Amino acid sequence: MTRSGSTPAPGVPTLPHAVAIAWGVAELPQRGPKRELSTERIVDAAIGIADADGLDAVSMGRVATALGFTPMSLYRYVTGKDDLLLLMLDTASAIPTPPTEGDWRTRLRAWATSVRAGYQRHPWLTSLPPSATPTTPNRLSILDGALGAMEDLDLPDESKLAISLLLMGYVGLFGEAGHGTAIDDEMRAALRELVTPQRFPHLAEGVHAGLFDEPLASTDKAFFFGLNRLLDGLQAWLERGGLDDAAFDRVPPTVVDDRKVKEALKAVREAEARLAEARSDAQRVADRAIEREAAAEERARERETRAQEKAEARTRKRS
Repeated sequence: MTRSGSTPAPGVPTLPHAVAIAWGVAELPQRGPKRELSTERIVDAAIGIADADGLDAVSMGRVATALGFTPMSLYRYVTGKDDLLLLMLDTASAIPTPPTEGDWRTRLRAWATSVRAGYQRHPWLTSLPPSATPTTPNRLSILDGALGAMEDLDLPDESKLAISLLLMGYVGLFGEAGHGTAIDDEMRAALRELVTPQRFPHLAEGVHAGLFDEPLASTDKAFFFGLNRLLDGLQAWLERGGLDDAAFDRVPPTVVDDRKVKEALKAVREAEARLAEARSDAQRVADRAIEREAAAEERARERETRAQEKAEARTRKRS
């Protein structure tokens, strides 16, 4: 069904209103002699607000105020906030396609770097859930760029698409993890106190050494480490013939909330904490035993030294 205000141009298939606008095939309101409002201006204003204050700050009312119009004026161009968000997503996804020189790995790396730059320019993009099937031109262009980077690979389109989605997911999740993750000095100090070896036996040492002093996912080094490892895996998979795995492991989503599973996992965590504490106690006992042994050896050396000194004193007296 076409929503109100999304009547397609003659000969154009019926599309959701915002999708039709993105493709440039929707019939838009005619501008009057004094009318300066347009879909483009509305979307640009919304993107400016999101860039400055985050996606939560975007509302039809705030966009209208920024443009000097009433909120009702906007509804002639977009049917609501959902449409506005979709148009913002597509407009902000206009990412330049990188050169197609080099091998598939070089081209995919350049493509992922360009996509990341778009997410860095508009960090709020990571807050918008991706569509299961992209439907707007700029989002499709991102996928097309990835497929173009793999045009020399002898793989079915289904496999190339899966690789594209894998890398897009990495870029998006990395951007989300690195967005607004800085912690202040008080939180940093608190983590050093809260992350104890008893509760986090594998993490505590790193946290106390400053592992969390900088956002984990905000650096180029961290991004390209992960990207290069993904490309390593794809290269190894291609060298094995690029065959799909025959087995698919699946955990039913309901298992996550199963009471007995939660209780069992809690018991495991508690047992691990007790084990870590027991190991710590054993290490302390061993350290004390080593200290006692060292002290006993030191006392023995002192007794030997005193005995030697007495023997030397008696020898000097007799002489």
